[in-house]
Amino acid sequence: MINLLAQTTAAQSSSPILWAFIFIAVAIVIFFIEIFVPSGGLLALLGGLSIVASIIAFFMHDINTGLIATGIYIVFGPIVAWIAFKIWASSPLAKRMILGDVDGGGEFAEQESESQRRERLDQLQALIGCKGKTVTVLRPIGVVRINDQRIDAMAESGVIAADKPIEVVEVYDNQIKVREVTA
Repeated sequence: MINLLAQTTAAQSSSPILWAFIFIAVAIVIFFIEIFVPSGGLLALLGGLSIVASIIAFFMHDINTGLIATGIYIVFGPIVAWIAFKIWASSPLAKRMILGDVDGGGEFAEQESESQRRERLDQLQALIGCKGKTVTVLRPIGVVRINDQRIDAMAESGVIAADKPIEVVEVYDNQIKVREVTA
């Protein structure tokens, strides 16, 4: 009779550990599905609840097993999540989802952006020496009108009131610097 009770107790105590590993597997599957299915975090919440259920199952098996499992989750959980994110972020799917990049178009867009920046800088460089008028007060940044064109500008020093004549003296960081022209 005692042998029968011992066998029953051993069979019952192995059941929670089996459930713990089942919950871990369910959590991994749910987190994997979360990558592809936009659920607003609902699947991630279910995965988190599955992890909590696995911890509870480990504690139901044995307190030491529960503590060890909790320690492993605390130490290795963030590491595994970081590694998984790094692997996923370098995948073509992630590049399409995050950047909208299909086949290396990011380099082309960067080159185009750089050429537009240089073109803008050349246009501003051509304005050095041109005269205009302030539209707003420059404290030190405001709007000026040069050749019937409104441009953001920075006062070389101090504050320049509105409707004052100015001259472009420098282009710095894609912005023009102006100085008030005194009669």
